Amino acid sequence: MRSMDLAKVDLNLLVVLHALLETGSVTRAAERLGSSQPAISRALAKLRRLFGDRLMVKAASGMMPTLRAEAMREPLATLLGGVETFLHKPKFDPSATDRVFRIATTDYGALAILPNVAARFAREAPNAAIEIVSFSRDVFRMLADGQVDFVLYADNPVAGSFRARELFRESFVTLVRQDHPLLKEMRGAKDVLPIKLFTSWPHIVVSIFGGQGGPIDTALAERGYKRHVALRVPYFATAAVITAASDYLVTMPSRAARQLAPRLGLAMLKPPAQVTPYGYRLLWHERSHDDPGAIWLRRLVIDGVKSGGARA
Repeated sequence: MRSMDLAKVDLNLLVVLHALLETGSVTRAAERLGSSQPAISRALAKLRRLFGDRLMVKAASGMMPTLRAEAMREPLATLLGGVETFLHKPKFDPSATDRVFRIATTDYGALAILPNVAARFAREAPNAAIEIVSFSRDVFRMLADGQVDFVLYADNPVAGSFRARELFRESFVTLVRQDHPLLKEMRGAKDVLPIKLFTSWPHIVVSIFGGQGGPIDTALAERGYKRHVALRVPYFATAAVITAASDYLVTMPSRAARQLAPRLGLAMLKPPAQVTPYGYRLLWHERSHDDPGAIWLRRLVIDGVKSGGARA
């Protein structure tokens, strides 16, 4: 049996052969393919040379396949069906998928986003899952390598082939326990903490990667003040729990604060050193931009943020 150079095989010839096998007629094959009888006849001649077999022979009712052609009927249909599937854009059915979507974020991102997404995710994709991956210095490498599907991150510059969608603008609030002594000292200052009171009590700072300062400290320094940081932790929820059981103050993004304060009996105040609101974004790699599953989850997150914005 002679070998065949696949690079020289015209896929269109196989489509013609399939039509001939299905219709048993050059005329009907031409009609099905929107072609002409001479074009189908020329294609059949090429097929005969390609396979070294007559393939279709005249019969009383039109044409009938040779034994070689009949043996090719089923594998040819399977082959062309596979090619058609290969060429068509894949579909995504959230109700049927068991896909695990991996999102890298801090606990702030989880607090700000997931409460507005979880119920709809469970309803539309009951067999799928979301896995939250701890935010680290490697998250953008992991995103580039396909180890995570998305990253939730502030609007700081990011290098790489990433797409981004801003979800909302964020600002800071300060949390204290509801019976904290400083609340009695505010003397009609409404919900804005006087800067001297703010700096006279110890603070918890949430620091993901460590470090000694942040935007609040920079804003304080511009006004000639400095706060005493008594405790550094990497988690916003942990900081809030400790604040509820102590005289510490903690300043954090408002959406995390509004998830935590009612549950822990914390009062929310405006810090005296205001920081310019920043954007919070959903990032993904260019390679997954057109993936139907990724598109579905992006829309779900964006819609969830919009619908939950009034509560966030």
